[in-house]
Amino acid sequence: MHTSQRRPLLLVGAGIREYHAHSLLQIAAAHPVVLVDRAVPPWARPYLAGEVTVSLSDPGEVTAAVGKFLLDHSVGGLVTYQPRHARLAAHLARHLGLPGNSPATVATCQAPARTRHVLREADVPSVQLHAVDDVRAALGAARTLGFPVSLTAPAVGTNPLRADCASEVRSAYRTLRRAGTAEPFAATMNIEEVGLDGPEVGVEAVVLSPDEVRTVAVTRKTLCPDRSQAAVGYSVDAHDELLQDDTLTRLVAQAATTLGLTVGVVHADVRLTARGPLILQVGACLADDLVPLLVARARGIELARAAAALAVGDTPDLSPTREAAAAIRYLYPGTSGRVVRLKAPDLFTLPWLDRFTWTRQTGNAVLGPPRSGREDRLAHWVVTGATAADCTSRLCRIAEQVTARIAKPASSPVETR
Repeated sequence: MHTSQRRPLLLVGAGIREYHAHSLLQIAAAHPVVLVDRAVPPWARPYLAGEVTVSLSDPGEVTAAVGKFLLDHSVGGLVTYQPRHARLAAHLARHLGLPGNSPATVATCQAPARTRHVLREADVPSVQLHAVDDVRAALGAARTLGFPVSLTAPAVGTNPLRADCASEVRSAYRTLRRAGTAEPFAATMNIEEVGLDGPEVGVEAVVLSPDEVRTVAVTRKTLCPDRSQAAVGYSVDAHDELLQDDTLTRLVAQAATTLGLTVGVVHADVRLTARGPLILQVGACLADDLVPLLVARARGIELARAAAALAVGDTPDLSPTREAAAAIRYLYPGTSGRVVRLKAPDLFTLPWLDRFTWTRQTGNAVLGPPRSGREDRLAHWVVTGATAADCTSRLCRIAEQVTARIAKPASSPVETR
């Protein structure tokens, strides 16, 4: 294996401690890290070797600030573990002549409708999706695809909404439109077929080269029991039978290659159907929401460290060192209102409880379904076990002892479990 000799690495965006600290610690354990961000959060400072302070909203300003830093410093690569910064990271890497995917490829991956078009042109099996700009077009697309369908708004951070008939398409469109802004682009919606017979899974893979894509984990999604299509949790099992599914692994590799991905960690969302697996989306970055932590706990493979190795031109070690399972559960509010009471379980001495974290505090305002987003999650907890079934049981054991009370406006409090 080629050694990087601990060359400094530019990291675009520190992220949120509760979701990203694990990835930062893994990268910092292998490379001196120079953070590129608008500010250095206190939790990240002990793990940094330097910083470039600049707002990440303007690629031109970021490029200029990084260029100024490099007049007196050298770096071996550039990486991000946040999907929202993947395109900016690709732009910077290309500008600096560092390893990475092309900005155009990353932009395609971030646009579901464009991704599906590229895959369909190459006959790569994928779920149908239409991009629409008004409710009439949404209704037409839904009838073409056949009910039920799923509606999402790329410019809005809320969860997908399911619609089983024309009136529900109108209602979902209005809900997503209200959740957006007055900007014209916020009206753009994606309409996707969901009347398929299988579950959606995530595939965590590493593109070692344009011709070598290696699947390292499969992520199972737990959906909200209501009709919002929101994920309330994920699980990773080292013994998942899909890891041995050649059709699935070939499909993910084919999709990554077709989209033009050449190096890095990728996350693919796949629908399993009777006619075979279908690509939903391919992300040119690590999965978010602590999925990399689950992979580490279940298989012993550190995806953030692998991404960092590839960013400096090294070959990562993808050998699994664990054969276990890990899972995460997110607690969403049952209604909109203000958080008035939070009570954590008294189980912190259990060896299988990896972590329990409150992500909202008393006094915070939150949105209930169907408008809940990641910022409305009240808490999350991670458990480990020998199997996925063990993890499911342990997730439920924790959930039974968590209490969150939300005060609805002008009404009595509502309890969420």
